[in-house]
Amino acid sequence: MSINIPNMMERILKKDSSIHSFTLASVSDLKPWLDANTTVFFPEYTDHSFIHLNEVLATAESIITDESWDNITPEDVSAMIISVLLHDCAMHITEDGFYSLIRDTYPPIKSQYVSEEPKWSVTWSDYIAEAKRFNSDKLKSIFNDTKPVSDIPANKIELTTRDKLLIGEFVRRHHARIAHEIVFNGVPGTDGKTLKLSDEPKRHFLDLCGFIAKSHNMSLRQAVDKIPYPKRRIHLNTHVPFLMSVLRISDYIQVQATRAPSQLLNVKSLISPISKGEWKKHDAILEISHADEDPEALFIDAEPQNALIFEDLRWLFSDIQRELDEVWAVLGEVYGRYDEMSNLGINIRRLRSSLDDINTYIEDKKPDFIPKVLKFRTADSEMMELLIAPLYGDKPEIGIRELVQNAVDACLEVDDISSKQGITVDKPDDYDVCVSVIEHENYGEVIVEDYGVGMTLDIIENYFLNIGASFRNSDRWKKTHETDGRSDIHRTGRFGIGLLAAYLLGDELEVETRHISCPEHEGLKFRCSRGSKSVTISHTNCHIGTRISIKTSKNIVYYLSKNPKSWDWYCLSVPKVKRKLIKVNGSIEKHTKFLDQNIVVPQSRSNLEGTNWFRVETEGLDDVVWSYEGFETKDSEYHSNKYFSVLICNGIFINSVKYNSNIQFLWNRGHQILTPEDPTVVVYDQDGRVPLDIQRTSLTYSNASFISKVSKDVTNKLIEVFFESFTKTDFISVENTIKKTLNLRRLNWEIGRHKDSYISAFMFSRQGISLVDKQTIVKSKPTSIQIIPFHDSPTVEKKLLSSFYTDFSFVKVPGNTKSGRLDWVRNYFEFSSTNHYRALYGNFLLEFLSGSRLFIRIDDYEEICKPTFLPKRFQNKLNIIWEDKEWYILENKISNELPELLKPEEVIKFLEQEKLVGTVVHYFDWNNVDPDILIEKKEVGYFIVDAWLELNHGNVYFKL
Repeated sequence: MSINIPNMMERILKKDSSIHSFTLASVSDLKPWLDANTTVFFPEYTDHSFIHLNEVLATAESIITDESWDNITPEDVSAMIISVLLHDCAMHITEDGFYSLIRDTYPPIKSQYVSEEPKWSVTWSDYIAEAKRFNSDKLKSIFNDTKPVSDIPANKIELTTRDKLLIGEFVRRHHARIAHEIVFNGVPGTDGKTLKLSDEPKRHFLDLCGFIAKSHNMSLRQAVDKIPYPKRRIHLNTHVPFLMSVLRISDYIQVQATRAPSQLLNVKSLISPISKGEWKKHDAILEISHADEDPEALFIDAEPQNALIFEDLRWLFSDIQRELDEVWAVLGEVYGRYDEMSNLGINIRRLRSSLDDINTYIEDKKPDFIPKVLKFRTADSEMMELLIAPLYGDKPEIGIRELVQNAVDACLEVDDISSKQGITVDKPDDYDVCVSVIEHENYGEVIVEDYGVGMTLDIIENYFLNIGASFRNSDRWKKTHETDGRSDIHRTGRFGIGLLAAYLLGDELEVETRHISCPEHEGLKFRCSRGSKSVTISHTNCHIGTRISIKTSKNIVYYLSKNPKSWDWYCLSVPKVKRKLIKVNGSIEKHTKFLDQNIVVPQSRSNLEGTNWFRVETEGLDDVVWSYEGFETKDSEYHSNKYFSVLICNGIFINSVKYNSNIQFLWNRGHQILTPEDPTVVVYDQDGRVPLDIQRTSLTYSNASFISKVSKDVTNKLIEVFFESFTKTDFISVENTIKKTLNLRRLNWEIGRHKDSYISAFMFSRQGISLVDKQTIVKSKPTSIQIIPFHDSPTVEKKLLSSFYTDFSFVKVPGNTKSGRLDWVRNYFEFSSTNHYRALYGNFLLEFLSGSRLFIRIDDYEEICKPTFLPKRFQNKLNIIWEDKEWYILENKISNELPELLKPEEVIKFLEQEKLVGTVVHYFDWNNVDPDILIEKKEVGYFIVDAWLELNHGNVYFKL
């Protein structure tokens, strides 16, 4: 790709063949360099390729007023094209070019317009000295972390991503100066070699082009003042202030490449020149157009995603307006008094946006955030220390967890290094990490010892003692333990606050550590105390790995001894973690108790054949497995059921799924009679994608994608097993079908206190077994549904299935009490219950009901069907359509006539024989149902009925 010179510019340029040839030659000289678009120091910046340059040129032609073109010369067009090429070209500087600058192999320049500047080596030295004093906010803005700046290597091959970002910030600051110097010395390259531009058509012309390019990083007035006063209007046959004005505005606003000069400005997007992370700002801009009532104004309609982008855009729009104000002021001062040049100008004067007035923005856009950024003012490390107890509570077990996580990670790292480099590390056979809780006579002690990778002095200084900084986020760590951008190990630590969390155990830590690369006598030993400002380190002899000892209180030791499950965090068999309680009398170990690991789950990508674990493939995660296996946890002592489903991430216990968890499986997102049991879920996450909160006890949002995948797999597996448990014999009679269904209550259904609701979830008919659910009812459109009560267990008789009673379901009714009989009538005949499981019947059936009949004993009718118990409005709808000495049949007709009542005596005989409280039959007339009700309105979730229909090929009834 190359420069596309806009039509009007090209026509003027061709008026002078020498200027035209020079311009094309200069473009050709820079083309190989710009074509490469190797912005090695700016990986996250907006585009600065030929696409951007062409858009800047197109913008330049578009914003120049029609009246200006009569005064524009070939030299103007040439200077504009070359300054556009140069203005951001420093973004393309290579590693060799950068080293050429700071080693002073790139000579200084003598310009007509600027004074001699310091040598590049001095400028770089001053910058590095400043960079080493960058505060955390500045560091985060450049590196997205707060790690202190170090010197860059002398060899370009050793440059890290972090080094390149540091260099990028330097180049960004001085890119305008580099652009100016390129016209004198060429593009900086290897060993002083340069890529030079063509010979200039007149003396100082390239100097002028370079200075125009440089001016976009200066205030316009400051730049214009550098031009000697007599030459300000016309210099070297160019209108320098006008060109500077057009360049700086064009660099803010990008327009479509083709546009007739007389048409309205067709703006495509806005960018802030040479700034990082502009993409979200671009996405927030919906439309840019000329304001109808003001032809010199642009209106920007924006919808930022959050308050930070809102504020950034307001600053950007303000900057553009300030530039416009200065441009119009300077052009008026320089050209306004001269008739022949007074028409030189641009066609944009004002910028308006939907963000101008906050109150109007809130009223019109109704954002889900407050469009104002509040600043948090604090000294980071001190505040984090203050926050550690409020975040984690007074829980010493959290301190153990953080230290165990770091220890396990260190063991994984040493195994990774050993396998890649063929290094053998001596360690015990029976453990990799040992956690000891020790009771001394007058104090307690907690020791976490690992045979992991250990720490160097640099890691201790820059990471272990740097609160919130994690070595595992550094380029050095990634170079060792990542392949193709993915971590080779499943890290358990994440936030870099293990040292602070350890202070939940005690105020002083004693650390011994030796890195895998260090000889035995070069281990390191130090102490650090809460609130201390300095740490002294000495050498010691120790094994590879780290040992952290924390002096604690006897109360904490007592708590940990009495609650061993509270610090049983680790759930894998490799690396091996050993826990023990020790009682010491003087210097003698009096008693040692080894503690069992209560939870052991499969390793990542292990073979699950022959186990009760199932694997779910989830994008972005290394492995996700689930099981109905429950475990004893710290919550077990508070509940009658001691075994719980749990969530585990990278081998570390997160929480009990049912208690202390915000996990929302898909079946929890609607009201269902029957759901699966919550499973145990184990996640292996190389890159920190699982949304754990900072306490690491829950997810930051409940509907993580892997939970959705597990939900669907669990539901499908449950229905698969349910279907596969049936044989053809089970469908010989309805009795067999019901009995088998009752037997399958042992499957992993979530029944809990409502165990009797299990059978109520199913509907039986000659066609097979179905579910009581709106989806199945809408699909099957039954003529009627009979609800049969039971007291202890459902009664099964063939005579229940006549040609009339085609579908039926069972419900538990305590008919031996008045309140139970009243509930039966209100819940299943009137449909008035607020009870979750019973009210679902009403929710499903009322929409389609044409009428209902209730078989009820006369004594019960006289006792409970009174205004005191039944609403009068409902009573008034009831008619007695059949009776004998003992029974009434009541009818509630809602719409059409109900079918003829067939053989009621047989039903009454059955009810008497089985001593049932009665029965209800609901009738449906699908012809009179609103068609909109029949349209399936899917709830957000995946339920038993979804799996039922999916695995049963869309059929409502299951039958072999």
